[in-house]
Amino acid sequence: MAPKVVFVFMVTLLGLALGQREPTIEVMEALKELQPRYREIQDYAINRLTEARLNSSQVIFNFHSDIIISKDQFVRETIEEELGVMTILDRQPEAVDRTCLGFVRSSVDMNVNLVGVSYTNCIVRVDDSLADIVQEFYTTIQQDETQFTGSGLFGVFRGENIFHTPANLMQKLAEKLEELRENPTFIATELFDMIVEFEQELKQVKTGYDGCLESGMQLLQSALEIARTQVTQVCQGQLEEPNPSTTVAA
Repeated sequence: MAPKVVFVFMVTLLGLALGQREPTIEVMEALKELQPRYREIQDYAINRLTEARLNSSQVIFNFHSDIIISKDQFVRETIEEELGVMTILDRQPEAVDRTCLGFVRSSVDMNVNLVGVSYTNCIVRVDDSLADIVQEFYTTIQQDETQFTGSGLFGVFRGENIFHTPANLMQKLAEKLEELRENPTFIATELFDMIVEFEQELKQVKTGYDGCLESGMQLLQSALEIARTQVTQVCQGQLEEPNPSTTVAA
């Protein structure tokens, strides 16, 4: 056979082979068309998730601020309550038993330290609750992000043969492409609801924290009221400064 004839024959065979495998080539073209949609959807999802993370960061910042404001308020109120009793002790007349007043002073100091322990327990519980809530929130966020990474792009090939059953693959790729025609806008609504729930959970923690501080303050106020009673009934002192004596002109 002449070389020219052989060449023509080979080209003809190649053309027949390519024609026979055209469906296989179409599968690859469909795959190339599908791939960018995964990227676009992932970018969309990541942007929405980034917004959710930023919003959650603001929620946590607001929560920290609220906790600090409450703690500052109760700490200052505690100091004022203590100062009120200490002022009474400092202004007692010289005749009042100083040893007795010293016992009362020690009792006041002890009770203020005890309320400090209570305040510590309160804020430690807040810290533990915050850690649990944040971990759960970000675990859910991570799960939501994972489902949009395009990990299912090549799953259509599972159980298929691109040369033997290209039609099956074309159908699966067409179905995938149809599924991905629209961005998953539902994720924005779901994330908004998650942020709202996240914020509500932290508000409940804040409410519990305020109640914990209030309980400690009430115990302190009761103890300080006992201290005032001890000044008058045990130490024979007085709660008010004596009025300066007035001289009546003859």
